[in-house]
Amino acid sequence: MGSKAADYNIQQEETIAAISTPMGEGGIGVVRLSGKTAIDILARMFQNPAGGARGDFESRRVYYGFIVEEDGAKIDEVLATVMRGPATYTREDVVEISCHGGSAILKKALRRALDLGARMAQPGEFSKRAFLNGRIDLVQAEAVIDLIRSKSERAWKTAFSQLDGKLSRKLNRIEDGLVNVLSQIEASIDFPDEELEIAENGTLIENLGNIKAKVTEMVNSYTMGRIFREGVAVVIVGRPNVGKSSLMNALLEKDRVIVTPIPGTTRDTIEEALEISGFAVRIIDTAGVRQTTDPAELIGAERAMEAAHEADVVLALIDASVPLTAGDEELLDRLAGLKASTGAYLIAVANKSDLPQQADLNQLAALTGAEVIHVSALTGAGLGDIRRGIIRGIDSLGETLSESAPITRERHREKLLAISASIDTAVEALRGGLGREYVAADLRDAKEAMEELTGKALDADVLNRIFNEFCIGK
Repeated sequence: MGSKAADYNIQQEETIAAISTPMGEGGIGVVRLSGKTAIDILARMFQNPAGGARGDFESRRVYYGFIVEEDGAKIDEVLATVMRGPATYTREDVVEISCHGGSAILKKALRRALDLGARMAQPGEFSKRAFLNGRIDLVQAEAVIDLIRSKSERAWKTAFSQLDGKLSRKLNRIEDGLVNVLSQIEASIDFPDEELEIAENGTLIENLGNIKAKVTEMVNSYTMGRIFREGVAVVIVGRPNVGKSSLMNALLEKDRVIVTPIPGTTRDTIEEALEISGFAVRIIDTAGVRQTTDPAELIGAERAMEAAHEADVVLALIDASVPLTAGDEELLDRLAGLKASTGAYLIAVANKSDLPQQADLNQLAALTGAEVIHVSALTGAGLGDIRRGIIRGIDSLGETLSESAPITRERHREKLLAISASIDTAVEALRGGLGREYVAADLRDAKEAMEELTGKALDADVLNRIFNEFCIGK
């Protein structure tokens, strides 16, 4: 572990530049600069409407004019926004040049800035500088990329709550509690003969128990936090030709998957995204599962069960217009076992409700231990019940979005589990009457894990791995 600022001092001396809007045609495109010479570079490439250069740029002002070549030839008509540090995203001087949105124009404007001394920004380097300069912590930096990638209302609400500091404030309160207990323990070690008010072991154990409860609450929020961030995985499983692809097309309201009367048309998993009640849903169609000697079908069936094993919600689909087959019963039994082992929410779906019903639905419920929903993928009857069933499945996995700020990344979860384990070890040491130096060592481990979580202490490799998720220009 080293000083995060020391690792990047040389890089931060440089002014960086990048195109910060998606490439392609658009109304506008933005070239962003950040660093000590950002405003000087703008001054050398900017021309006012009268054809002259600007001598000074005020902060938080937008200037109309032209970006020009060294010989004065105009590149584009632009609006240039000037923001002087430290009251900026990166806490450095920042310039944003709004050009017309053609890729050729943006590349030309960027090249002009690079020719004048800026260097091309690395992926996520603007946000990295915001982190290194203390404007945001690491949890907030991760929220930036989650906000950009959010595909549902729940995703952006969760990401924005993290960017707004809600999760960081909860983590800081836990860290404050750890520091308070640690300071009392270290005081009793360093000044054993002083008349200090040192808490008894019982009080310290109680305080650590309260901290542990907050950590556990945050660990338990990961299931829902992951769903908010990544979307819920809903997998449709069943024998060939029971209507899996038709159901997926009906839920998507488009013909995404080829449907034919020939069993085994779908040979692999097919995934699409939709939004249900504010949740991003990844709906996955799978190959039919049955006894077969066809190598391609066997691989498809294996992938179907692998997808079911990783799913949050499984739709076990049958054709209710025919009696349950031995293949149905075997598959439903496997899916019930999957529900017990993985915790996935299982919904039994009786398809083809538009036809006379021959399947024993009581047997279906008994085999799966799940609710039974009637649906017709052909007519659309029951699709609303399917959507509501998926939401019930999501709710069963954890707390719904509330004022609490869930953790959303495995990195968060791992560090919190490390904190929890260190607290447990410290409590055992106190209960066992071990010297307080052992307790202090455990709590220092917990504090270090918290600092790694928030970015107060972090090695360069981890930092680079996080910011490499970002696009260039953010």
